[in-house]
Amino acid sequence: MIRINDDIAGITEERLEEMLELMPPWRREVTLRYKRHGSRRESAAAFLLLQDMVREEYGITEPLAFEYGDLGKPHLIGHDDIHFNMSHCRNAVACAVAEHPVGIDIESLGRYRKPLAEYTLSKDELQQLSHAAYEGLSAEESRDVAFVTLWTKKEALLKLVGTGIVSDLKNILQQHDGSVTFETVVDIPKRYVCTVAYYV
Repeated sequence: MIRINDDIAGITEERLEEMLELMPPWRREVTLRYKRHGSRRESAAAFLLLQDMVREEYGITEPLAFEYGDLGKPHLIGHDDIHFNMSHCRNAVACAVAEHPVGIDIESLGRYRKPLAEYTLSKDELQQLSHAAYEGLSAEESRDVAFVTLWTKKEALLKLVGTGIVSDLKNILQQHDGSVTFETVVDIPKRYVCTVAYYV
């Protein structure tokens, strides 16, 4: 199950205070470590999305608590059969919950930078950028959407396998070709791309 909340821009300080009250103390503390209102808003909205999803899907109503694996991947204490992953950007938050490992990443459009693309993308992927064409978008806008789509695939894959950022980002998708499947949502009007990764 995947869910995206792209209605977070209007969360005021007052609404954020109400949201914090719905969270367990440990997560409230994590959220309040962020200095900016936007980051606090995103952290709270992502966690509440997860909380709602596990309540609706699995009937879990007790406060959620995380444990972290050796490489920092979180899982729900007492619910080893439930896998989840969360992500947030300035435009939206996303959560995936499943009975098998899952990784998700959501990013705002506008991230393309040539040096970053050359550092993170393979030659074939760079070619994809140069040929990207989305209806109603300029070549530059299409390139940005294609770049963010590839970026979210790589991030979702890394979160699926639980390794975090690795040195060989250029070839990470090819290394897992055939063993991982992706679902991508591109929302041009709301300015984000979200990808979820599962093992085949």
